[in-house]
Amino acid sequence: MFYRVSSSAARKFVVSVATLFVVTGVVGAIELALYQNELLMAVVPQSLVYSALIVGIGLYGLLYRSKWCCWLAGLSLLAVLGTVAWLIEFEGNVRLIALPLSYVAVLLCGTALLFFVKPDSKLGRVVWRFCIACSSLIFFFIQASIWGLFSDNALALNQANFIALSLISVLVSLGAVALAVLMHTYNDNHRPTLRSQVIIIAMTIIGVSIWYTLNLNELRSQSDKAETKIELIAQMIDATLETQSNIAKQMQQRFTTAQDQATLARLIELDTTSFEANNPIVRGFILYDGQQNVLMSNGYATEFLAADMLKSDRFSEWLAAAEQDIRLVIHGASLATADPIFIISTPFNTPSAEPRQLLTLLDVNKVIATQYLSYFDSMETYLEFSPQLLISMQGSASGTLSLTELMRQAPHFINSSAAIAGSTEMNFHSVLRDYSEIQNSAQLDQLLLWLTFAFVFIYILAEDNSQRAAKRQHELAYLAKHDDITGFLRRDSFNATLAERDRVALRKQRNMLFINLDGFKPINDSIGHTLGDKVLYETARRIESCAPAGSVLARFSGDEFLVYFEPNQENSANECANCILQAVRKPYEIDGIDIHLSASIGNANNEELPIEALQLIQHAEIAMSQAKRLGGNLTQHFMQGMARDYQQQVRLRNALQIALDRKDFEVYYQPIFNTADHTITGVESLVRWNLDGEFVSPAEFIKIAESTGQIIPLGEQVLDLVLADIQRHPQLQSIKVTVNVSAQQLQRYNFPKFLAERLAFYQVAARNLTLELTEGVFAAETVSTIAALQQLRDMGCHVAIDDFGTGFSSLSYLNRLPADIIKIDRVFTHGIADDPELFVVVQKIIELCGQLQKRVIVEGIEDEVQLNIFTQLGVERVQGFFFAHPMPIRQLLKRLVK
Repeated sequence: MFYRVSSSAARKFVVSVATLFVVTGVVGAIELALYQNELLMAVVPQSLVYSALIVGIGLYGLLYRSKWCCWLAGLSLLAVLGTVAWLIEFEGNVRLIALPLSYVAVLLCGTALLFFVKPDSKLGRVVWRFCIACSSLIFFFIQASIWGLFSDNALALNQANFIALSLISVLVSLGAVALAVLMHTYNDNHRPTLRSQVIIIAMTIIGVSIWYTLNLNELRSQSDKAETKIELIAQMIDATLETQSNIAKQMQQRFTTAQDQATLARLIELDTTSFEANNPIVRGFILYDGQQNVLMSNGYATEFLAADMLKSDRFSEWLAAAEQDIRLVIHGASLATADPIFIISTPFNTPSAEPRQLLTLLDVNKVIATQYLSYFDSMETYLEFSPQLLISMQGSASGTLSLTELMRQAPHFINSSAAIAGSTEMNFHSVLRDYSEIQNSAQLDQLLLWLTFAFVFIYILAEDNSQRAAKRQHELAYLAKHDDITGFLRRDSFNATLAERDRVALRKQRNMLFINLDGFKPINDSIGHTLGDKVLYETARRIESCAPAGSVLARFSGDEFLVYFEPNQENSANECANCILQAVRKPYEIDGIDIHLSASIGNANNEELPIEALQLIQHAEIAMSQAKRLGGNLTQHFMQGMARDYQQQVRLRNALQIALDRKDFEVYYQPIFNTADHTITGVESLVRWNLDGEFVSPAEFIKIAESTGQIIPLGEQVLDLVLADIQRHPQLQSIKVTVNVSAQQLQRYNFPKFLAERLAFYQVAARNLTLELTEGVFAAETVSTIAALQQLRDMGCHVAIDDFGTGFSSLSYLNRLPADIIKIDRVFTHGIADDPELFVVVQKIIELCGQLQKRVIVEGIEDEVQLNIFTQLGVERVQGFFFAHPMPIRQLLKRLVK
């Protein structure tokens, strides 16, 4: 890898690694000063603080070939290793390190050795390679342990500081890489520039700081959890003992008010029996007289006495010191058993003034309600009675420990004190037993360190590559602002240029031309993108030749261009737009292929209001869209009404989607009549949409639906409505029902299969349907279109060509496409009575259809004259307002009955 980058870049990487070590040491030193003993564990252990600082300084020494710096670093590392080993072995301070001492010894000794041995000798290279290999091996073992790939016990990491381990893993791996770089570039005298070093150091500091903050917050959270558990346990102990003491006081009051010995005996028997039965924490009672003789015992107290647990001079002295106050003591000898005991002494006098003491034995294991501490299961809390006596507060006896034993068994703990029984301050120790949360957090946060150095390395490579490519700087700067095909400005650069013009020419007259090539996409798809790019380049040159001097030109998107200029007496927007239209209309000869194009141009200016250039672009685009709707190959000047129309289209599109979701559409039917007897032979289904109490013209929303793809769900909903009507009304089953089908339905999915499923669902015969498609579908005449149409006919459906003669009409395809019916559009119907030439055209079309055995249906019959003309021409089927307007199903059924 190092041979693929320059020596300069490689040594910059060493700077970043050395910075990581130094920053780690500095951050650890700050943590040591601010948070010592406040956290369960250190993010940066104390030994790592010194080691990281020394290694970082040593790497700088190797980079700059400072012999004394390297020697000092090596000796310092050995001193740190010796100090840490002594503290661990003789003082038991295992919190100093995050790795087993053997791992630490290998790493520090190996690194120190490298600071003493130069890599430019044969022996030195062998030593360096061996140490780098050992470091790499240790890295793999540590990383595998962090991610749980090895059992913890196998690597002695069962109680590891996983946060520090994740940092050490990164340090070891990157340190090994840095040493490998230094070994290969040791004799290179190149030194990174100050600017590069500052940026690399800053990136490293930011990454390490974020990583440290995340892990510090995690440890604070765990430490707060430990302290919270201590507080809860202290509160539970305090509340339980206070409750038991209050009960003891109540019994004391009852006993002292007894009138005679018999009443007292009954009270003692009643209270002790009831108290033990109702309080699981009570293990039993023992009644002593003034000479410390046992008068009564019950429950576990009897076993407690039998085991001689109360035969000690210290206990006798405690009994003898009884006064009239309730007293509480923990029985020390019981702490080493499975049943540690609290004892409450309740002194009282008999009616004959003889002193008595009733001892209540309380189970220490039940002093706290462990069911409320499940959230803190990762922590184990101990109550300290002395440094040699700690008992577990987990709700079950687990013996006693000394503080020294606890520190050796659980190196990560929090100490805290809390008041119990009013004023007694007791020390608690919460130790971490479950490391899974910290391990998971360390795994995730370690990625931040890797990403930091990924970014650093990317920066180093980028800077290195930019230096290598300095000779291409001008070209890259040009390409950053200009489109590589046309040489025009890119959209963002164009916007930036216009923003500058806004500041100096906002109130001047300004013009924006938005140019779109008509039908460029099919041409581009047919001739290929390489030739298409050449067409775009040539178009750009033609636009450039027409643009006024000082214009700003841009390629807005694929086949769209922008021309911005500030007109004067010598040029005008109309002249420029007309020039562009004429230039684009000229034939293109690209690689021997003649291509003909036209353009739609939107023109906008700020004559009415001083508007910003971005608004000019929007207005020009709206005007261009209007030019497109008018057929293209022309220029449209923006007017405010266009914006309202555009907003209306957006509103209709949104409302259309809502209507589709709600299924708000209705179907009306227009009858088709026989010219001979004027009977109804079929009906054409027409969709209707009532929006806010008014019907929206199909001419408006059908066009929007086709442009947005909403025509597909719309067509499917209409088909379902028609089939449902046919299923419900037998009258419709005896005539042909025509359903309009969009070209998109036929082209985007398997429409014949879909139709077959719907026919089967509604139990409607295919012969009942006529599928009406606009002639644009037939004009494409693709293999898939022909196959789909043939499938529909094979199912039994009839296929009709709608609006024949209005767009793509070609008599040549009438005999090739599987269509049964030709519907002549109303544009022929309206003028036939007054136009002899039109009459001849229509006559020949009807005759040709008859010869091809295709039935003709004439649309738009509005008077008797038109009806008679088409009847004389041999047309058998007609429809129009002369006979009937489109009507809802109820009205149609009445008409069919008549």
